[in-house]
Amino acid sequence: MANPGTTVASLTVAALIGVGALAWKAADSAPDDRRAAVSATSPAPAPPGQPQAPASPSQPPVPANSGTGMRVVYSVGQNLVWLVDANEKVPRFYKVAPGSVLTPVGTYRVQGKTPGPQNGGDGLKIVYTVRIGSAGSVIYGFSGTDTPLDDIMAANAPQPSGTRKPTGKTTTSPRTTTGSKKANAGVRETVDDSKALYEFVDVGTSVVVVA
Repeated sequence: MANPGTTVASLTVAALIGVGALAWKAADSAPDDRRAAVSATSPAPAPPGQPQAPASPSQPPVPANSGTGMRVVYSVGQNLVWLVDANEKVPRFYKVAPGSVLTPVGTYRVQGKTPGPQNGGDGLKIVYTVRIGSAGSVIYGFSGTDTPLDDIMAANAPQPSGTRKPTGKTTTSPRTTTGSKKANAGVRETVDDSKALYEFVDVGTSVVVVA
């Protein structure tokens, strides 16, 4: 006569084997499209010892009719700068803050470079200055600052005629300064961006300013 304990143990083992087989079949029959979906949504692992690279921001196209070859393109309307190499590739683009005087549309050449630090016409400490032209006492160019660009944009925003600035003086036209502040055409960049521009250009490099 069979031992009752042995019979129960045998039935338990058989049941476990059956459950395992059913689970294996269910996993093996998972739809291929679901597996692909999981794989597609999972980020690709970074190489050992390297951090996962963040997604790159969308880069606006270089404005049309902005020349060819190695150059700097500055859009006054978009407040953007593109560094364009000789192969028409864009190794860097970034936002800028214009001065109280806008740089006129046209083609310029880099006239000089100064690593700084210096005092800008707007009273800011500036570094990596790239000069591209002048008109009277107004100097056109680019330079870096630690001051947030949004603050500069707000300070230099056009004021409707007849309104009052914090100095209490009435303005007569947009983009003019009041008090002892000089009119300033310096385009301000972050320090990192200004250093990239400074290292990208040489004296004579083309700078194209578009609307």
